[in-house]
Amino acid sequence: MKHSILATLLLFSCPTLWGQAAASAPKAAAPAEVQLTGTLEQRLAIGGETTGWVLRHGGGKERVQLLLPLEAFAWIRDGMVVAVTGVYGTKHYPERGEVAVFHVKKISQVVH
Repeated sequence: MKHSILATLLLFSCPTLWGQAAASAPKAAAPAEVQLTGTLEQRLAIGGETTGWVLRHGGGKERVQLLLPLEAFAWIRDGMVVAVTGVYGTKHYPERGEVAVFHVKKISQVVH
C-alpha cells in the first residue's frame, strides 16, 4: 500500500515524467483536404437520419452526404453544380450507425 501511494505521488509531483510519456505518443495526422465538383441533390428520409444534402460527383457514379456550413443554406438548391472543399469523415446515427460524410469547409457555385 505504501509503495503504490509513493509511486502515485512521485508520478504526479514530477510533471516531466508524465509529460514525456504524452509527448512520445504518436499523433494522428489531420485528414487531407479534398476538392470535389458535382451536382447537389436534396435527400430526405423518414426518421430524418440524413444530412439532407448529397453531392453526386465522379461522373455521377459516386454520392456522398454533405455536412454544409450554415451560411450555404441561404443560397443552395437542388440540381445546382458546385465545387466543395473539405474532408471525409463519419457521422453516427442511432439507427444507421456510422455513415460516410463530407465535411464542407468551402462551397461555391460552378457556372458553365
